[in-house]
Amino acid sequence: MTTQVTPIIALWKERSLPIHDGLYLATGDSYAVRLAPQAPTGVELLDPFDLRARLDADPEWVTEIELTRRLALEAEGRVLCCGDGGYGSEGFVACTDGDEELEWVMYFEHSNPFMDISWDATRRRATFTSTSDVRITVNALAPWWETAGS
Repeated sequence: MTTQVTPIIALWKERSLPIHDGLYLATGDSYAVRLAPQAPTGVELLDPFDLRARLDADPEWVTEIELTRRLALEAEGRVLCCGDGGYGSEGFVACTDGDEELEWVMYFEHSNPFMDISWDATRRRATFTSTSDVRITVNALAPWWETAGS
């Protein structure tokens, strides 16, 4: 886990996220994402972008979030979580370490809230399902690997 407080870590601690479909890593790396029901993971990884620059340009470019579900992965030492944003149509999925320090989070403006998490320990994949039946299935330890090129 990184000890540097990156913009996404600061937002997570405030229970906020950027209002931009993206995969945000605790390291500070950010990637645009797109919901893609035809892809095996349900999401496509797009281009990287500079979250700090976007927030500097528009500090109000955030939404409050509420965690609605947690699933502890005891063998992995991590916690999967999901929830919704302040506008109703939003949803997010995330992974934290055992101390609830953010490892990564994916935010979607038009997914609806994510309310269910299932874990396949054999394949190390998590499936998150929203209230509108949007499904995201990723390797919980490295979601960027499986979404690239989906």
